[in-house]
Amino acid sequence: MRTPTFRTRSAALAAALASAVLLLAAPAAQADDDHGWQPQPGAREYDAPAGTVCPFHLHITALVDEEETKTVSRHPDGTPEKILWRGPLIKRYTNVDTGAQADRDQSGRATEYRRSDGSTLWVVPRNSHISARIHPGDPYHPAGAYVFSGGAVMLVHPDQQVEVLAQNRVENLCETLA
Repeated sequence: MRTPTFRTRSAALAAALASAVLLLAAPAAQADDDHGWQPQPGAREYDAPAGTVCPFHLHITALVDEEETKTVSRHPDGTPEKILWRGPLIKRYTNVDTGAQADRDQSGRATEYRRSDGSTLWVVPRNSHISARIHPGDPYHPAGAYVFSGGAVMLVHPDQQVEVLAQNRVENLCETLA
């Protein structure tokens, strides 16, 4: 288990992180009403050739994908600003080279903040999970296919590089399946 780490570059990000820390410390801090929730299925399949995420060819399949989203605030131009996520999501990770597989439950809740600079801040409470594929050359985190559990805060920059601002438990499926 790793201790949460924090890096900030602006007062706005610092304020968002302060809110995120409170969310990580609390159980599910999102409303449970069912008004406005929409199905949000993701890609059923994803392939990462050797060297693009893991040293081997990685294939990811969604076994269960019943996630839903709810937009709770918008930017002045009408684009979504704060989006709640919930629902079951289970993915199978396969090392195509060896056939090794691992299924991971990534169900739970998250809050996505789409920032005006093009970045996205993800806040995941302690009873939920989130995954990230990080490519070689990312200056913030080593490459890998990660599942974060027990709370996490991630900033996805406009160029899609992932900066992990806080984490509790993390597994790199590239290491698990090697």
